[in-house]
Amino acid sequence: MIDRGSLTAAVQDLLARATGRPCGLGELPLVNGEPAGLPYTVLYPLGGMPVATPFVDSWAEATLTYQVTVVARRMDQAEWLADRVRRAVLQRTASGAWVNGLEVSGLYVWARRQLADDGFDSESAKDCVVSGAQRFQFSVTG
Repeated sequence: MIDRGSLTAAVQDLLARATGRPCGLGELPLVNGEPAGLPYTVLYPLGGMPVATPFVDSWAEATLTYQVTVVARRMDQAEWLADRVRRAVLQRTASGAWVNGLEVSGLYVWARRQLADDGFDSESAKDCVVSGAQRFQFSVTG
């Protein structure tokens, strides 16, 4: 059985650490108890696909999907942070290792992929807020 919560916490931590910007879980992130300033990201756990395992196999597998929403004041900030998010999740070293590891107790993250990049909401730019969503999928064994 895969416990999604520990992967969610690891992905949220990876995004905040690797982008250098706050990341909320389903809501506006807080910094020292106060709403974070722009730009920031918000992580949303979406659906997943557990993979059934035979009774003799103690390993479980799942493919879990997350949306990362970038919120910024200007389009150039939004694009800058979206690029940082993409690199945080997907960038590899010359040897093929992930630049930003995902250490999750009891889980091995063996694949990461980007499923979508929805671009940015230009209508909200009139209100001095630009947002855009990217979706990523993580394949895990536990």
